[in-house]
Amino acid sequence: MKTSFAIPEKSTLFNSVIDGYGRRLALVFGNECKDGQCPFYQNQCNHCDIGNGEGIQFNHELNRERLVFFKDYYADVLPDIVHLVIYNSGSTLNKLEMSPDTLFCISQYAASLEKCKIVSWDSRENYIKHKNLDIIVNNLRQDQQIKIILGIESQDEKIRMVNLKKLMSKDSIEKAFTVIGAYEDRIGIEFNVIFQPPEIIGQEAISEAIKTVEYGLNMSQKYKVPIDFNFHSYYPSRKSKAMFPNHPRAKIRDALKALILMKQAILQFDSPSKIFIGWQDEEHDCEKNKREAEMKKYLDVFNSFNSEQKLEILHY
Repeated sequence: MKTSFAIPEKSTLFNSVIDGYGRRLALVFGNECKDGQCPFYQNQCNHCDIGNGEGIQFNHELNRERLVFFKDYYADVLPDIVHLVIYNSGSTLNKLEMSPDTLFCISQYAASLEKCKIVSWDSRENYIKHKNLDIIVNNLRQDQQIKIILGIESQDEKIRMVNLKKLMSKDSIEKAFTVIGAYEDRIGIEFNVIFQPPEIIGQEAISEAIKTVEYGLNMSQKYKVPIDFNFHSYYPSRKSKAMFPNHPRAKIRDALKALILMKQAILQFDSPSKIFIGWQDEEHDCEKNKREAEMKKYLDVFNSFNSEQKLEILHY
């Protein structure tokens, strides 16, 4: 039993993995907004249970204690981390969810990790503002690249804004690229892509995933902003199961087909963009037995592709 909310639930203590940059570790901090929830949780994001938070409103002191816990818990891993990923069940760039003091504290610690070259921060697009980014830019080392994770999920506005009820318009996404472009290559973007979002399956889902990657690559070229992609196969969460009870979990075979074509699109754009197949952050999957069976069969493929980024690995 937890003795302090500074100690995270076991389900959010991710193992380090290897991605296309090197050893990667995701750290989950507490949300400092009211009730510890993402402010969009109640009225948006039909697929997301993560925004429910940890059942308590965090503050800077609690998050500083959590950082101390992470330093001890991951003591053997942190010196070798190349890619550090920061989550807080919402938007790390929203000062109501992660205070400037907490942002500053985490940034300074990330700067102390000698091998760390990339630090990714999860956020909604409307918090991508110079005053928020400057805290990170001014406290990380010059040789560290910043990446902002945007959960656009799909380039199709009906899928994103109606089916998923994630009210993130293409205009607001493009504005985020404009802001980030001013930092030249110091800051990049990562798109979260949901494979087989509600109401599309099969070849239509494969085509939509490719279009989402192409949309990101076009934005990347237009604004000269580096871009990567985080790929997540759809699974029924508590929220999504209530909203779309008949929509099936994504078939991994179809997901692999989509990944092959996504990687080919990246190669055709002559882009250095990388794809990370996400499989660690799915504790909210309501079909855990099916997920375990999928992981047993495909985990080695996912891990090999994440680290090597080779197209032939996906021809499984």
